[in-house]
Formats: sequence, structure tokens, C-alpha cells
Amino acid sequence: MAAGDRAQLPATIADSRSVEKSIEEAAASGTLNLSNRKLKGFSRNARNYDLSDIVHADLSKNRLCELPEELCQFISLETLSLYHNCIRSLTPSLCHLQALTYLNLSRNLISNLPPSVCQLPLLRVLIVSNNKLLALPASIHTLTHLRQLDVSCNDLQCLPVELGQLECLRDLNLRRNRLTMLPKELSELPLVRLDVSCNCISHVPVCYRHLRHLQTIILDNNPLQQPTAQVCSKGKFHIFKFLNIEACKRSQEELERALRPTGYNSW
Repeated sequence: MAAGDRAQLPATIADSRSVEKSIEEAAASGTLNLSNRKLKGFSRNARNYDLSDIVHADLSKNRLCELPEELCQFISLETLSLYHNCIRSLTPSLCHLQALTYLNLSRNLISNLPPSVCQLPLLRVLIVSNNKLLALPASIHTLTHLRQLDVSCNDLQCLPVELGQLECLRDLNLRRNRLTMLPKELSELPLVRLDVSCNCISHVPVCYRHLRHLQTIILDNNPLQQPTAQVCSKGKFHIFKFLNIEACKRSQEELERALRPTGYNSW
């Protein structure tokens, strides 16, 4: 068919052929790119091709309301992007993607992370920003290889203490949620970057001075009292200086209480 004839095809037919061509190319290259195709579901034509070796899949900027079950059959998948769809829930079959290392679910309508997400043993990057998350599951600690977690722009009001068990976590983005406090357990992480800006946090735990790998900490737009917003605006060095001084004060107070003589009971 000549180029001029293709231009006369109805848009839906042209789009369908474009999708099928992308699937055909994916069977040969191992990379499936169906970004920005106005898809509401997975193409039925995919069953005509062997996609078992697909390693990368991009279905971002579509109209998907759920994670297509067909994707969960691509057991070789290492990266999956579902950015900017209309997904409200995730299928339990997601856990079949045991080779997955990167998962981008940002800009959807997800209100909770099901167990299937926490059953991806090799996952290193999890991006769930700009959703409707109210909480994170306690089972998130099973993602033992996770290095980057982005849950910014959600409705989180608290964090599970199990986050402190993510021994590989380097980058934690909690920006623009409804957090009122930070778990002490986060001080046990090897974090390099921590963003808790635009929340409702008034105190930074003194034990955060133990975050010795931390290079960047962002605390803007919080009703901070300890340390004050003025101290925090000066950067990490001044924040840690305050926390160390505060820790020394508390240690001194505890020592004085321990040495204080106790009164005798009168008979």
C-alpha cells in the first residue's frame, strides 16, 4: 500500500496497524514500545507473536484502567513502565514477573500496593508517585534489592517501620504527602538522598544524625520546630550539627538524672 493510501485510512485502523508493527518489532528486538497509543487494553494481535523474550515494555501515556494480564506472561521482563494511565488496581499476576528490576506506576489512580508488588524479588526501582496511596504495606520490607522508592505526591499519613529493613535503599522520595512524623527506623538505612518536603513534619528524629551516607536531605515546606526551618534552609551540615548538639544535650540530661541522689522514704 502506498504512503498516500495509508494516509486515507481511518485513524483507528492506522493506529491498530501501528500497534501491530510495534509488536512485530518487539518480537525481534526484545523491546516493546506502545507508549502514547490511546490503548484501553492489550492488543489481541500480540497472541500471533512469540513475546516470551520481551525484556523492556513501555505502555506509558495510554488509557489503561488495569494492568493487562497478558503483560504478566512476559516472564523475562526487566523493566515495565505504565506511567500516566488510569490504573486503579494491580493484578495478583504481577508477581509472575520475577525478573523485573524497574517498575514505573506513576500518574495513575492506585490507592494501595497489593502483595504482588512486594513479591518481586529483584526489584531495584519502584516509582508510584502521583497516585492515591493512603499507606504502604508492611510487607514492603521483602523488596530486599530496592534502591529507589518514589511515593511522592500521594496521601500517605504515616510510614511502616518496616521501611527501615530495606538494606539497599539509597533514594527515598516522600515529597508532598500528609506525613506528620518520620519513623526512627529510617535512620538505619544507607540513604544517599531523602526528600520529605511538602509534608506536615515538625521534628526530625535526633537519630537521623546516623545517616552517614546521606548527601541530600530536603525538608522544605514543613512546619519545622526541631530543627527550625531557618536551620534546615542552610543545608545538611547545619541540620546534622543541630541533631548532634541535641543528642549531646539529651545524653547530658540522662546522665544527670542517673547521678541525681534518690530520696529516702520516711517512716
